[in-house]
Amino acid sequence: MLNSLVRVVDDEADVRDSVCLFLQMADMEVAAYASAAEFLAKDDFERPGCVILDVRMPGMTGIELQRELDVKGIDLPIIFLSAHGDIEMAVKAVQNGAVDFLVKPPEPGKLLEIVRKTVLEHQRKRKEDGERAQLLAQYETLTPTERQILFLIAKGFTNATIGEVQEISEKTAKGHRARIYGKLDLENAVEASEFLRHAGLTEGGGR
Repeated sequence: MLNSLVRVVDDEADVRDSVCLFLQMADMEVAAYASAAEFLAKDDFERPGCVILDVRMPGMTGIELQRELDVKGIDLPIIFLSAHGDIEMAVKAVQNGAVDFLVKPPEPGKLLEIVRKTVLEHQRKRKEDGERAQLLAQYETLTPTERQILFLIAKGFTNATIGEVQEISEKTAKGHRARIYGKLDLENAVEASEFLRHAGLTEGGGR
């Protein structure tokens, strides 16, 4: 799990230490935090992975930290740890976007299964987000006219038809197509369609 980091945020030292030790023995890189405030102050949010988070802590609770991460636009997936009395609260947290919750002390095999699955999924998401950002940056190099023509190309329109739609000559449409292909590293209409799909673009430039 290259470059991934599992964060363990729990004010109970024995739980925090045991979870960290178990995950380290499974060859995972782990960062331990005794409070939500420490996590917010010290963590490298750019690294993919997940957060194993205690529901109830002094100061900012796990639920409050979940809301704070959402407000800040930090996309780290959360796995909640809860005592038996906090299960209802943990269920609500899952409904609000957490990946899962485990009752303390977490069963090692179940914990490892959920963490591995969550980290791999987050790595995949971060990779796709990075690729999409790169495609959007390429798209931004197109002129407004080229963007309109790109969607026509993706629909399979010929240069002649594009010329009619845009009220330009077929030769001019051909020139636009060549420039679009050059800017976006495309070779044909199928690749143009795939480019728009992977970039999450809809006609008119919306995402």
